[in-house]
Amino acid sequence: MQIDFYYWGTQCPINYETIKLLNSLDSNLFRISFYDITDDKALTKKMNMYFPFLTVFDDCIRWRSPINITLINKMRNGEKVKEKPYIVDIPSNKYKGKLIELTNETINEVKDCCTMSGCSDGCKAKGEFLSQVDGEFLGYLHFNNNRIIGGAEYVPSIFVPYDIPKDEKTAFLTCSYLSYDLEFDNKSYPLKTLEKQLKSKFKRIIGISDEKGVFPNGNLKWFQNNGYKDEGLVSIEEDYAKLHVVSKNL
Repeated sequence: MQIDFYYWGTQCPINYETIKLLNSLDSNLFRISFYDITDDKALTKKMNMYFPFLTVFDDCIRWRSPINITLINKMRNGEKVKEKPYIVDIPSNKYKGKLIELTNETINEVKDCCTMSGCSDGCKAKGEFLSQVDGEFLGYLHFNNNRIIGGAEYVPSIFVPYDIPKDEKTAFLTCSYLSYDLEFDNKSYPLKTLEKQLKSKFKRIIGISDEKGVFPNGNLKWFQNNGYKDEGLVSIEEDYAKLHVVSKNL
């Protein structure tokens, strides 16, 4: 079985975990190829990528969600598996907890929300990758007591491999998390705080959102409720997502 893994460096800890997983597979059963899109905008455009990672099985099945050994074995055995978009309702009640800056020193906190296995090494790799792009400040993490409940992070848009509008005065929202709280919107407060912080360097911020799902980011209604403009559809992932560029002047 052929597995091709496309990924944006270690922008997401799951990239690190997936590479580790794929490298552990039996080479007699699987042919694995890796493609880092960080500096390859042509490949990114060819693959129509607007996610931090993409797995392609046997040159035909695009899988945008995280993968695991159970899924891989089902694919190899020819079982029918359908990828489901991550659709949840985001409450209107906005929660304001404690914010701390997301830096190389605090990056390990995301292991409890942005990894498959609580992998600290993946978080460290993410921090090193992002700090090389734009120094130490990466965004904000949102806490309820000592539990991480949200966050917002960015990079300058000129470093983004996706086929999106970009210039030196535009920031790109790499990630807005989390989205599974049924009582509160934990994402708006860190995003608003990040927007205020970025005003000194950028004129606007843009992001990628699905119409209904919250991966990557989103959903579209949530962005619009936070003052973002829908810049239009950029990609349709069949039976999975309709992705839009969203923007907001700072």
